[in-house]
Amino acid sequence: MQFFELVLLLLGSVLVSTVFSGFIPRVSLPLVQIAIGAVVATVWQEPLAVQVDPELFLVLFIAPLLFEEARQANKRALWNAKGAILSLAIGLVIVTVLVVGFCLNALVPSIPLAAAFALGAALGPTDAVAVTALSKDIKLSERQHTLLSGEALINDASGVVSFQFAIAAATTGAFSLVDATFTFSLAFFGGVFVGVACGLAAVLVLKALASQGFEDTTVRVVFEVFMPFVVFLIAEHAATSGILAVVAAGLVMTFWPEKPTVAASEQKVVSGYVWDVLVYVINGVIFVLLGMELALLVSPTWEFTGMSRVLLIGSIFLVTFIVLAVRFVWITCMEAVRKDPQTNERAGASRALLKNALVATLAGPKGALTLSIAFTIPYFVGIAGSEAFAPFPHRSDLIFLASGVIVITLLLANFVVPVLSPRPDSGHEAHVAADVAILRKVICQLRDGQADRPDPAVTAVIANYEERIGHLMSDEVDLQTVKRLRMDVLEEAIAFVEAMEASGDVPSPIAQAYAERLEKAWRKLNGRHGERHALKRGRGRMRSRSWARIRKKLGLATSYDEGYEHRRMLVEGVERVAIEYLEGLPRCEDQQCRQAVVYLLSEHRMNLRLLEADDAAALVQNTSVENASLDTPKIRRRIEEVEAEALRLELGQIRRAQEAGDIGPRHAANLREQVYLLQMAIGED
Repeated sequence: MQFFELVLLLLGSVLVSTVFSGFIPRVSLPLVQIAIGAVVATVWQEPLAVQVDPELFLVLFIAPLLFEEARQANKRALWNAKGAILSLAIGLVIVTVLVVGFCLNALVPSIPLAAAFALGAALGPTDAVAVTALSKDIKLSERQHTLLSGEALINDASGVVSFQFAIAAATTGAFSLVDATFTFSLAFFGGVFVGVACGLAAVLVLKALASQGFEDTTVRVVFEVFMPFVVFLIAEHAATSGILAVVAAGLVMTFWPEKPTVAASEQKVVSGYVWDVLVYVINGVIFVLLGMELALLVSPTWEFTGMSRVLLIGSIFLVTFIVLAVRFVWITCMEAVRKDPQTNERAGASRALLKNALVATLAGPKGALTLSIAFTIPYFVGIAGSEAFAPFPHRSDLIFLASGVIVITLLLANFVVPVLSPRPDSGHEAHVAADVAILRKVICQLRDGQADRPDPAVTAVIANYEERIGHLMSDEVDLQTVKRLRMDVLEEAIAFVEAMEASGDVPSPIAQAYAERLEKAWRKLNGRHGERHALKRGRGRMRSRSWARIRKKLGLATSYDEGYEHRRMLVEGVERVAIEYLEGLPRCEDQQCRQAVVYLLSEHRMNLRLLEADDAAALVQNTSVENASLDTPKIRRRIEEVEAEALRLELGQIRRAQEAGDIGPRHAANLREQVYLLQMAIGED
């Protein structure tokens, strides 16, 4: 009964923290939950037994969170930054262990060097939960976010293995560098291998069930929730890293392409909703538990500390400074020697680099994982030359130091980083930028979900999302700049058509007819029409009805027309020329020019995707939910499946944008309402 009451208390605290965080938006939700947990543990009348076994903590809370984090991670970005991520997750952790260990031992000689190393190992990894739940006012660049999330996914292995060997040295007095290297390699690479194997096995099981017609949504979702626990336990029994195995399994299951079916779309939608709820509850419970643990730890340690209280408090600040200083120097050096992928030149030291390094340093706080590692410090150590045992030196003090570092790093991430890297004011332009970012992330997820062969339905839905992006950006771009760039693009297109005619790739009558239409469009833009009139008319021609008008004007009504292939070659070629020209422009100095380039690129990429789609996608004249029209019912059903999946992904991105502080609660509610209306429209068709 006591355990049941504790569970209800934890869930109730999570609910209360959600309400409170709405009244204090400047304070991140994790800090609110830690505070509520500490208050509950302090004022509760009956003693609370909230000591959680560290191994149980890892498998029950951390494993499912990292599994879902791996499934949602940007795989391409992680792969591109793999060197930097491994540097942070392995090299930085080892250096932190050594520096913290030697410094703490020098400051407090009564703490053995091995025990000081153990504290450094516990403080080495950043906490994935804390990183993903940063303050809403923190603005991170794409690279900073990739490095922090990637580091948090895999740095537990180096931290845990370093901690285990430090504890072994403290309890037995023996240490072997060869054994430590072998154990770390086994934990790291073995964990990845076990995770990949389990992920592939899970995919094969799901495919086998689907091939037999057994595509029950409930079974699929329960199977997904079940996966991280099984993978973790298998890896741990194999003496490898359970967390790395869970991450690898999550990545593999996401990479593996699925056959697009109605059942698969329904399963993704339901799975997304279930995981959203689970992740939110687990995150909340973790930080409430952390607050309770801290509150119950402070009083006895403060009363019975093995060092003076002034030294204890001073050690907390010193260790925090050392951890952050080592991290700052490491990130600064790593980024300074990094080569720019475009210029192939090293960044070198600069004020901007130092500021970005400081932001990345403070934005990687410690969290519940650090405390769970610290709690595994044994109570007793063996006495050399006898079978007797003695209390582990300064065990409570070490855990207290770890707790203090956790609190300080979370406070710095919440209050200092927003000052160093504040978000822009939440005006109309900021809302538009956030909305565009949400839609682009949905497009990326749709692309990642495609198999090797492009799906025409996915292509059509992506075109619709790019159309929505164009709508959002049309009021933000400078009309004169767009007009000038559009005229430049038309000149490039005319030159391309003339070159195709001169080379004999396209018959002269077809090339001349198309070039004449392009020249007419150029003259219209260069004539007496106002800029807004020219832009809106051009955008109307190239927007959702672009495919229909191209077919009508160029005679693409049927693929059996005599000049179909030549006309299609010209149309696709012109779009490619436009994209290449815009991408090849020197980087604009002013914001208006950059917005205009992005605006036109979105337009031409949408047109090209429609043209590259199979004939089924070419039939889509407008893929918006309200008035989509297809000649084939089967194709329309497939479009609706993809639309439903895209809208689910959009809801997820809206939630993440709100959690990250990109949009406020009211704007997020408006966006969700729009998505709900679109979902209802799909259901009514």
